[in-house]
Amino acid sequence: MPATRLIVEPGKISTKLDILENDAESVRLTLGGFMPAAELKYKNRTAYFRKTITKPIFGSESVLTRDAFEFVELWLRNNKKEALPFWEQAKFFAQAAKELPPISAPLTSYYSFLNATKALLLVKGQSFTDRHGVSGQWDPSSKRALSNENITVRGSGIVTSLSDYLGESRESPTFSLSDALGNLPFIHRAYRHTFTSKNELFFPLKKPVYRIHPTDRYVWFSAEIPGRMSDPRVLKTLPTGFEVDLGFPDKCVIRSKRRVKWFGRRDSSEAEKKAVAGLWALHRKMRREISFISAPQDLWYLKRSVSGAETINRSNLVLILASMHRLSELSRYDPAGLSTYLSSKVNWLLSEFIRLSPSQFIDEISCEITGLEMRLPGVRP
Repeated sequence: MPATRLIVEPGKISTKLDILENDAESVRLTLGGFMPAAELKYKNRTAYFRKTITKPIFGSESVLTRDAFEFVELWLRNNKKEALPFWEQAKFFAQAAKELPPISAPLTSYYSFLNATKALLLVKGQSFTDRHGVSGQWDPSSKRALSNENITVRGSGIVTSLSDYLGESRESPTFSLSDALGNLPFIHRAYRHTFTSKNELFFPLKKPVYRIHPTDRYVWFSAEIPGRMSDPRVLKTLPTGFEVDLGFPDKCVIRSKRRVKWFGRRDSSEAEKKAVAGLWALHRKMRREISFISAPQDLWYLKRSVSGAETINRSNLVLILASMHRLSELSRYDPAGLSTYLSSKVNWLLSEFIRLSPSQFIDEISCEITGLEMRLPGVRP
């Protein structure tokens, strides 16, 4: 008989099956054996996907606060006092930036981000130099355009140390300001309204969580793709490390191909530590492709493999810091050039970035410093 062939469309399972004789797995599938795997539980809590990239505390409650600066300040007083002056400076610069117009705000916002990053690196014991680790330039002989504003991550400095801490590759250190902004989900809508020929770069994700196989105890990432993005033609742009999960016939759920072994109830504490370390490694890899928009209910997004799109394999933190550095250079040394941008068709894009990036950056780096999830009180996720 012919080999097994399962025809699947997202949201439903076709009954058109060719079954290999004596193939128990094929028979199980044919009889409706697709079952959704259970959500992973750790310390009596569901292992939901976390904003922290490196070593999130999966067994912890979320922190409910309207002021991440204040909570992290208290946390640093108890855990790493030497980082406190940098965090306080970050807060003061952020407060100043709110009072400034877009042509001036990038300078104080950048120094807010820079000092917050120094606090993170001190907390994590990551070495760094006093150099910024990033530079920008524009060739005066070229057209004035965001695509001609080049950003380079240097071999050492604050941005470089942040990138190293997050486990990013040092390949392709130079990218344009335009591409950097296009890789940030929280302003991607403004980016596409500004550059109408650009494709949608992100899959929206709902209910991101880790799931576990009931018998072999392997764990993987799982999330639902809602709406029009679950169309089979769009799903062809899933990154190679992800696939459709057939255990959910009434919705489009994807999962990571990469899996890690979890521990059992009777396993030793060493086995538990090894399993958690494996989950951290998987999570860090997933967060290289999955990012979020900071909001009362956080919105998660997976980068697509879109032909012609300039994908930059760096985190939101690095892209925001590097982009704000370039805008701060323009604010300091070329205010006429920045004014030209702010009065052109990219006005909304730059204004949205300048206005929204501070809350996004501080939310992300607060989670990274503490390993905890920051959420607004009174909002149920």
